[in-house]
Amino acid sequence: MTGGADVVVVGGGPAGALAALALARRGVDVLVLDKKRFPRDKPCGGGIRYGVYARFPDLAETLRSKIAVHEVRRVLMESPGGHAVVASRDTPLYLTMRRTELDAALLAEARAAGARVLEGARATDVERRADGVVVRCVDGGALTARLVIGADGVNSVVARAAGLTPGFPDEALALDTMEETPLAELSMVEPDTMYVAYGYKGRPGYGYVFPKADCVDFGVGYMLPFYKRALAGAPYPHHARFLEEVAARGIVRGRSNPDNFKAYRLPLGGPLARTVADCVLVCGDAGGFVNAYTGEGIYYAMVTGRHAGEVAADALVRRDTGAARLAEYERRWRAEIGDELADSIRIQRRLFNNPALADAIIRAASLDARLCRLFALVALGEASLRGHRLEMAWRFFLAKLRGRWRRR
Repeated sequence: MTGGADVVVVGGGPAGALAALALARRGVDVLVLDKKRFPRDKPCGGGIRYGVYARFPDLAETLRSKIAVHEVRRVLMESPGGHAVVASRDTPLYLTMRRTELDAALLAEARAAGARVLEGARATDVERRADGVVVRCVDGGALTARLVIGADGVNSVVARAAGLTPGFPDEALALDTMEETPLAELSMVEPDTMYVAYGYKGRPGYGYVFPKADCVDFGVGYMLPFYKRALAGAPYPHHARFLEEVAARGIVRGRSNPDNFKAYRLPLGGPLARTVADCVLVCGDAGGFVNAYTGEGIYYAMVTGRHAGEVAADALVRRDTGAARLAEYERRWRAEIGDELADSIRIQRRLFNNPALADAIIRAASLDARLCRLFALVALGEASLRGHRLEMAWRFFLAKLRGRWRRR
């Protein structure tokens, strides 16, 4: 395999597809490499905020017509102590879908716009040169480009080769599990309701059950240092036990199917300190763009992928692919999602390490419908924590006082 393009995008998931789509629409010769062949599955909860339609209006019809999207209008949130509250609204709170369908549809959009796609091609190294980059692949081939975009996940070859990270440390990672099991085997009693257990069993992590159009997706996630220290061993028993407990309480019907089980690592420590280098940009999981306490990454992958593609196209027009020019990408993503991701880290560190606080918040939300809805909207990325922090704080303390008065 030899040849090249103006831009090589490593990774064909949502981040890589959105980057390639933005480049192709601007007439840039772009080549996407992916180690898999599409349609392919991807370990992921498969949830995304309803606001994706407004953020990407050009893709709204694709999402609605090419993918079996399931709308979630109710969220059952549970605290470590077993306190629970349901947030709901008339319009959807969240969307769920299968990554097999989503990723294939987004990559097809990039292809239709003119992007070339090379499947079954695993990148092993990126060499930066004065006039661009060389992307080397496992088959010994090499591809030249003026610029490379890394959208190659948590184990990003591109980010490592560019010196942007030596790899995510354990404290910035979670061990997540997932299982998509057909409705014939596993179903939710209330199919428009998703269930989230914050600090499940008082541990630093969460459990979730997502209804989808033709299946149920569920799993647990734990911060990796805790898992290694306190749980260890194979993750499937913890995964299956969670579903057994949820089924015993009547939230789901059916049982786990180990054939559908997957475990994977998720970066929950926030974005890399630097996401650009000379001739290099990284986006999606490769750059650490995942909400640190919900684990959602699809939306951030799409946002950073689009920004990366647009900035790369502009850099090529200006004939300047140096880090100083590409820093515009960092300015863009920080302006749009930087505060949100920073807040997610603060929330994670407080809630995951303080089960009593999570209990108090859920109890307070059960006494104040507005606080309940705000908590759900912030958790799902539909509202800004910074924009509602003061209101949430005073509502929380008033609800606590109301709860104490009721107990007297």
